[in-house]
Amino acid sequence: MDNDSGDDAVWQTALDWLMREHEETLSDADREALHAWLAASSLHRRVFHEAEQLWMLTGLIPSGDERN
Repeated sequence: MDNDSGDDAVWQTALDWLMREHEETLSDADREALHAWLAASSLHRRVFHEAEQLWMLTGLIPSGDERN
């Protein structure tokens, strides 16, 4: 069974959350929804972490030093 489309959907959701988290202030409800999505699957957590790493490597997210 080909699961690429499922993985693509998880990747896109992770990117959407990451962009929202860094471009706007998430409401409490949004933050709860993000935490629920991350808690729902180890795949979600892994892909979200990979997306964060990719963003940092490409310079889209400032490092902790630049944010402070």
